[in-house]
Amino acid sequence: MIPLAEAQQRILPPQLVFSDAIKYYLQSKNRLLILGFNATLTEPVDTPGRRGGDQIKEMELKLHPELKGPLKMLCSDPNTTVVVLSGSKCSVLDNNFGEFDMWLAAENGMFLRSTKGKWMTTMPEHLNMDWVDSVKHVFENFTARTPRSHFERRKTSLVWNYKYAAIEFGRLQARDMLQHLWTGPIANSSVDVVQGSRSVEMRAVGVTKGAAIERILGEIVHSKAICTPIDYVLCMGHFLGKDEDVYTFFDPEFSSETMGIPTTKVCDAMKLANEKRQTPKLPSSRSNSKSQGKSQQCGPNSVKKSINGASGNRRRSSSENISWNVLDLKKENYFSCAVGRTRTNARYLLNTSDDVVLFLKEMAEAFFQNL
Repeated sequence: MIPLAEAQQRILPPQLVFSDAIKYYLQSKNRLLILGFNATLTEPVDTPGRRGGDQIKEMELKLHPELKGPLKMLCSDPNTTVVVLSGSKCSVLDNNFGEFDMWLAAENGMFLRSTKGKWMTTMPEHLNMDWVDSVKHVFENFTARTPRSHFERRKTSLVWNYKYAAIEFGRLQARDMLQHLWTGPIANSSVDVVQGSRSVEMRAVGVTKGAAIERILGEIVHSKAICTPIDYVLCMGHFLGKDEDVYTFFDPEFSSETMGIPTTKVCDAMKLANEKRQTPKLPSSRSNSKSQGKSQQCGPNSVKKSINGASGNRRRSSSENISWNVLDLKKENYFSCAVGRTRTNARYLLNTSDDVVLFLKEMAEAFFQNL
């Protein structure tokens, strides 16, 4: 028997029907919109002025200018929580979304903040980053020998991007790079290799959007003092295969046993968020950790250390569970949508960020008319 996730990947999902997603959005009482950034809310690569200028400037991700109005409208709804979940650094999200009333999750959810608050980290403790220096050296060499390629160091990953390089030459360079890394610098390292259509990324093991979403939701639910279960979720993005666990995290058709996620996942995370505020010190078993008491930095703002991600054990006894369910999600109220990727666990597809613009415009207009 073919596992459900594998079976879904073999079938090309249908295009998202705007009217269906918007109808259930308007009928729901507490909505959660999770949006990717790159190739989802950004300007298309071939936007006039993005090519042929300063290389570093054109590498910067920019919010599609036609999305500012729709996003402001959707963020103004007290019954809608908008989260931008991205692999980008904190500073990139700050620059693009600081004016909106929403939540920002940078570096695949390892850093989180409300635009009204400060950055905090949801990272598990003791991520193995011993591989960074050797991989950085390789990335620098391949950047130098691949015109119009770009390499970026983040706190939990390294990314080499050849989006603006000659396509075939960039692919050959990426293949050579991976062969070099696998036979040397990362041969015995605890690191995940994530290949994009025109990028190569090295991440600390365990850094995925799906792994972070539990801790993110716990923090949001506690911070907003949410008392009404979330009954509508839209999860949309150009997420790489490694991050598609964020789609299956919410899918009511994926059982907790199939996905390895406890049914009380968000409730536990909310409890941990509450414990963090009531008990600021780490458990005594970690009292000798060198990192204890040190502040984290991400961009211009200070970062609070959340113990949500400090525990590697995501399953807890029933006596620790919150008494009510944070998610009350039925099949018809969950819309996962991949943008520009046909091999996906998502239920629906959109072709480009221009389609995302059209969809969010229609959603915002429907919300305004429904006021």
